[in-house]
Amino acid sequence: MIRCNVAVTGLNAADDPAPGIAVIRSIRDSGQWEGKIIGLAYDALDTGIYDDSLADEVYLIPYPFDSVGLLERLKQISRKTKIDVLMPLLDMELLNLPGLVPWLEELGINSLLPTMSRVRLQLKLNLAEFCLKSDIRYPKQIAINSPTMIAITIKTLGLPVVVKGIIHGAHLASTVEEASAHFNAIQKRWGLPVILQEYIEGEEYNTDCLTDRNGEIVGAVSMRKLGITDRGKAWSGVTVKDEGLLKLSEDILHKVNWVGPVELEFVKQRRSDSYYLLEINPRFGTWIFLTAHAGQNLPLAAIRVAMGEKLGRLPPYQAGVMFVRHSRDVICPVDCLASLTMSGELALNEIKKGVKEPCLT
Repeated sequence: MIRCNVAVTGLNAADDPAPGIAVIRSIRDSGQWEGKIIGLAYDALDTGIYDDSLADEVYLIPYPFDSVGLLERLKQISRKTKIDVLMPLLDMELLNLPGLVPWLEELGINSLLPTMSRVRLQLKLNLAEFCLKSDIRYPKQIAINSPTMIAITIKTLGLPVVVKGIIHGAHLASTVEEASAHFNAIQKRWGLPVILQEYIEGEEYNTDCLTDRNGEIVGAVSMRKLGITDRGKAWSGVTVKDEGLLKLSEDILHKVNWVGPVELEFVKQRRSDSYYLLEINPRFGTWIFLTAHAGQNLPLAAIRVAMGEKLGRLPPYQAGVMFVRHSRDVICPVDCLASLTMSGELALNEIKKGVKEPCLT
C-alpha cells in the first residue's frame, strides 16, 4: 500500500479535456493507495473541481509562466496540507516546472520530470528537426508568422492541412479560408509562430509511457483511436498489441532520453502502413484511465517512482480493452464557487464528511 498525498493539475474536462480526472480515477481505483488528492486549478470553473469523488482539497494557483508566484503559492499550500508528490498534467507546465525541482524538494515535494533540454526537444518547433536527424518518420511542417503566408505554404504541403499551435492545439483545414480561421484562433491563444503540417491520411494511435529517473521504460500501452472530436481528441479507443508500434515508441523515448510520463501520438499511413510520429506530449494522455484497466496502472507507477521506489517493467497489458468518454453534470451549491473564488481553496473532504452542504453528481 502506498501512503502519500498527491497534487494533480489538469482538472478541466470540457471539449478539450485535460488528463487530471483520469489520473485521479486511476489512483483511487487502484486499491493500492491511501492519502489525499490535492487538486491544483488555474480556473475556478474547471469542471473536475466540484466532483467530490475526485479531490479532497482544491487550491487555485497562478499560471505556471509565473514561476515566482507559483512557487510561493505552493509554499502556502504546503503549510496547510502536505504534498508528497506533484504530478503536472498540462503541456505548458513543463516549460518551467523542471527548473523549480530544487525548490520543490526543499518543500518535501517529489516529482518525476524531464530536464528542460528534453522538454525543449519535444516542442513542436523542434520535433521535426529531431525526427529528421533520428530517422523517425514525421510529417512535413512549416512555421509561419503571418496569415499572408498560408496560401503559399499550402501549395507546398497540400490540402487538407493541419494547423497547430506551438504549445497546444491542432485543427484540420480543408481550404485556405479554414486554415486562416484556425491561424487567427491559435495565434490569439498561443501566439506566433503557427505551424502548418502535412496531413497524413490513416488511422491514429497513441502510446502512453512511463520511464524512470534513468530513462528506462516502466510501462507502455498503445491505443487505437475509434472516435475523434473536431479538436483531434480521442473520444473512444481500444488497446492494441502492435509490437512494431511499441518498439518504435520505446526507441523514440530512448533517443530523447525521456524521464517521467509521456504520450506519443502517431498516424499509421493508409497507403504505406508506416507509422509517422505526430507529437510528443510531456504528460499522460487524457485516456490514461484505460491503461489502468488494461493491466498497467501508469499513474500509480509514476507515484511510486517519484517517491523513490525502484520499479522493474510492469506486466504486459491486455489488448481489446475499450473506452468511451461521456459527459455528465455536476451539481453543487454556488457557495462552493464563491468559497473557491474568494479564498482560493475548497475543502471537499469537509463536504464529504457533511460539514458543508454536499455537492451532488
